Amino acid sequence: MTGAGGPPSPLILAQQQLLTPMLPVIADEPFDSPEHIFELKWGGVRALAFIESQSLTLIGANGRDITHWYPELQDLPRQVRSTSAVLDGEIVALGKEGYPDFDLLRERFKAHGMAPPQQLPQTGTLSYQVYDVLLAGGRPLIESPLWRRKDALHGLLRLSEFAQATDFIDGEGIAFYEAAVEHKLEGIVAKRKDSEYYSGERSPEWQELRIQESIDVVIGGYTFGGSSPGARGGRRTRLREPFSSLLLGIYNRDGGFQYLGQVSGPFTLGEAGLILEFLTEQHTATSPFSEDPVLQKFIHWCRPELVCRVRFSSWTRDGMLRFPIFVALRPDLLPTDCIVEHEPVAPWR
Repeated sequence: MTGAGGPPSPLILAQQQLLTPMLPVIADEPFDSPEHIFELKWGGVRALAFIESQSLTLIGANGRDITHWYPELQDLPRQVRSTSAVLDGEIVALGKEGYPDFDLLRERFKAHGMAPPQQLPQTGTLSYQVYDVLLAGGRPLIESPLWRRKDALHGLLRLSEFAQATDFIDGEGIAFYEAAVEHKLEGIVAKRKDSEYYSGERSPEWQELRIQESIDVVIGGYTFGGSSPGARGGRRTRLREPFSSLLLGIYNRDGGFQYLGQVSGPFTLGEAGLILEFLTEQHTATSPFSEDPVLQKFIHWCRPELVCRVRFSSWTRDGMLRFPIFVALRPDLLPTDCIVEHEPVAPWR
């Protein structure tokens, strides 16, 4: 895929070094605004697509080349009306009803970080949902306002089954949010029409409104001893697993690593073994958390380098996750991507 059109030009190589995804802040409630457009939060794999001639390189949010994990997108350069371009979007798996389904990417995430397998797991219909263009025809666009980049994107990208320029709503954020709630989608993102693209920054020019309570967190250790309820996808029996629970944390604005609680599954036995294999290499003698959790369990501390996603019911008064449920590993994210959006603890009281 990356070799189809020869090695990338110096311009594309330079852009790969310079460009990383712009990130939103978390908004407290939906709003209407004539200065904003509103898009769906897809909840997939964030990826920048670097295109030159017939060559494609997909770079994940953590800076890793993930091109070979998504061969379904190899024809993306043919859908672009330019010899060179850099696109920003999300790789999503669509379920039977055409809605994004994060769980369908679960097996694909487990494969990340290893040599590309001969046969990748089935993950529904893969689609690259493109919501921005950062370079077209050798001309950088990151200092152009969003509305102009949107115009350029719709003129640049041909419609196909596996890649689309995302739709958006102009100004009516509340109604759009309510529609997303009705369809049980993950959330929406509000973006100022005049916003430039701030590479690698988390900017209030973009605001994310979540519907489902999910969060990407970093594993800072695990407890062990005993058995735990049956694995996902099988009968509920008492299974001997390699650990009892994972200790979860998130970074605050001061760089401290804040403890958020522990999650005990559900994991498949294959996932549990894969997690333990990675964490065993990250063992450390001291806790990585700013304040050590008080747990009456045997604990192995680990360097905070592995990211996972959990769903949870709500925040507790002391800033912990209530009833977290493991969703998937997120090897496409850096630990430093997992930061708390508010002042620690206080807003959750």
